[in-house]
Amino acid sequence: MELIFQDYKLEDDIINFSIHHNTFNGITGKDKEKIMNIITLNHNYKGKIIINNKEISKKEINAYKHRIQLIRDDNSIFKCYKTIYELMRYEINRRKITLRNEEKKMMDSLRIVGLNQNILDQNVQKLSSSEKKLLQIALALLSNPDILILEEPFKFLDMRNEKQLVMLLTKIKEQYNKTIVFVSDDSNMLYKYTNNLIIAKNNNILVEGNTAEIYQRVDFLKRNSIIIPDLVELTYLAKKRKNVKIDYHKDIRDIIKDIYKHV
Repeated sequence: MELIFQDYKLEDDIINFSIHHNTFNGITGKDKEKIMNIITLNHNYKGKIIINNKEISKKEINAYKHRIQLIRDDNSIFKCYKTIYELMRYEINRRKITLRNEEKKMMDSLRIVGLNQNILDQNVQKLSSSEKKLLQIALALLSNPDILILEEPFKFLDMRNEKQLVMLLTKIKEQYNKTIVFVSDDSNMLYKYTNNLIIAKNNNILVEGNTAEIYQRVDFLKRNSIIIPDLVELTYLAKKRKNVKIDYHKDIRDIIKDIYKHV
């Protein structure tokens, strides 16, 4: 399933972009939040939404909205509810999710993200930063969405918890056939984890396509003031200033091997 936004008007500009199914997509750039708002239909813009070559009608818009869940970089919701159970019940009511067995669905969502199913009565404030992130994903999964959009997904996480979260999202993508979208300013993270990238600037799509190929267009990105991933910058400088014939890699160890091979 490819999700296409066609002839969307963003202020005075007409834009087109795609979100690719069952993969990691990245959105970055000055106007990244505007693109995120288009995907979630949190806007008044006009245009076509096309899924599997079929345009979504106005009658189908509400159904479309239920297929998408946005996980914001915001923990304020945790301050409003004492227990995990209360918070999950609130989300079910707010999103008008119809379930045969609400408690079973809560426990299933917690199980998928690796949280203990017996913590429904636990105080939300006692959760660690990584546990709160897992709980946010569990809340999103309550409605069984097709697309998960995560805003700055690894913020405040150490490397260990970042790797665990990537493993979890990979499992969700592959086992449950979900599409994952990262919205972030972190070029290193986007280069490392995403397959497809959208860079939004000046109410338009500056470029979209394969993440690695886009970030390797260093001169073009520099002209447009786009932050270059550290590993790409290192390789670019080695090739340009030292005339070392090495390839672009996503792992520093592969770059070092390449340098030793050609120096």
